[in-house]
Amino acid sequence: MGKINPHRRPCLKLKNAYYMYMKEGKKNAMRVDDFKNAVRLASQELTAKDPDQVAKASGAQRVLVPASFQLNFFGRPVTVSTPDMTVTWRDQKPGEEFNLTDAVLILHYLNGATGDRPTGEMVAYRQIPGGEFYAQAFHSRAEIPLAKTFGQTKGLLTRTIQALNGEPTPGFGDEAGRFRVLPNLDLLVIIYLADEEFESTGQVLFDKVIGSYLSNEDISWLGSALIYRLMSATRNLPTSS
Repeated sequence: MGKINPHRRPCLKLKNAYYMYMKEGKKNAMRVDDFKNAVRLASQELTAKDPDQVAKASGAQRVLVPASFQLNFFGRPVTVSTPDMTVTWRDQKPGEEFNLTDAVLILHYLNGATGDRPTGEMVAYRQIPGGEFYAQAFHSRAEIPLAKTFGQTKGLLTRTIQALNGEPTPGFGDEAGRFRVLPNLDLLVIIYLADEEFESTGQVLFDKVIGSYLSNEDISWLGSALIYRLMSATRNLPTSS
C-alpha cells in the first residue's frame, strides 16, 4: 500500500464527530463549529510550513502576489490565500460560499502532501489501511446512493461524468469515470447496471497513493463529496434525445 503519512492527523474533535456521523447517520452530528475548528488548526499547521515545499509536494502553484496557493479541486480553480489560509473559488459564482468541509479537505491535503504521484492502481476504501473498520458505513453513505442514482439508466453516469469534466473509463463495470479531484489524487466511480437478475451496484475506488496524503476520515468525505456532486449534476443535464 505504500508509506503512510505520519502527519495525517485530523483534530480529535473532528474525528469524534465523524465517527458519530458514521455510526448514527445523523447529518447534524458534525457541527459547523467542528469544521471551523478543523480549519483553524489546519491553517495554523500550514502557516508553519515552507510554502515552496508545500507547493512542490502538493502540485499546487505558489503565487507571490497576492500570496497564495492555487490548485484545482474537482476540476475547479481554488485559491488558498496566505497567511490566513482562506479558501475561495477563483471562478466563484454570485452568492456562492466555499463549503467548510471542502476547505478542511484542501487544507489537510496541503498539510499532508508527500509529493507522491498517482500510481494508477485503484483500491477500495476497505483496502486502505484502517479502512475496513468503516467500509460498510462508507458503502452506505456513498456507493449505495451512487447505485440508486445511476444504476437504472444506461448512459446517465457517462453523461454526468462528462458534464463534470471527468474521464469516461472503459473496462470497469458497465460505466465508469476517473476524476483528478486534487493535483495528485485520482478517484474512480463504477456502475454495474441493474438487469432482470441483479440489482445495480456502485463502487468508488481511490488511487492507492491517497493513504499518504489524507486520513481515513478525509478519504471518506472526499469520496462522498464526489458522489454528491455527480448526483447534483444530473439535475442540470440536457435531456437526451
